[in-house]
Amino acid sequence: MSRQPATAVAHPNLALIKYWGKRDEQLVLPHTGSLSLTLDVFPTTTTVTPDPELSADVFTLNGVEQTGTSAARVTAFLDLVRRLAGSTAHARVVSENSVPTGAGLASSASGFAALARAAAAAYGLPEDARTVSRLARRGSGSAARSVLGNLVIWHDGKGAEDPDAASFAEQVPGPQLGMVIAVVS
Repeated sequence: MSRQPATAVAHPNLALIKYWGKRDEQLVLPHTGSLSLTLDVFPTTTTVTPDPELSADVFTLNGVEQTGTSAARVTAFLDLVRRLAGSTAHARVVSENSVPTGAGLASSASGFAALARAAAAAYGLPEDARTVSRLARRGSGSAARSVLGNLVIWHDGKGAEDPDAASFAEQVPGPQLGMVIAVVS
């Protein structure tokens, strides 16, 4: 069942310990767990508006309607959300990404984390951090970590009866860390 438009904000994260690739491409399960630091700069803000009048999803990034691979990734992700929500309504997705795309600063992580949180709210799915982290992971593995702030561990789900349910991110205690990011041309 679709609801009203929903907006969410997420930040990129940088891995301190990498996850070394995916052991399951469909569920986006990592070979190993990972540890990251979520930045407090370069937010992505995404609004998802389910619209039963649309015949296809419409994805706008930084004011430009997207086609090709980026639009296909968003539609594939929304297909998963719709299946989980029992909805057929396509959506209008408007995203503003302040992190430079393709600069190694996890723009897809913040993008899919914001999309997961907004889509969950717009389509009436559970919005707790663990569930949203698992959902975000299906769009971009690192997005599982961008759902949360500060130090975050992404569990690999290995050894669990249901690895999909056991692969999520959660905050871990640790010192307050800082990272300096300098964007140069």
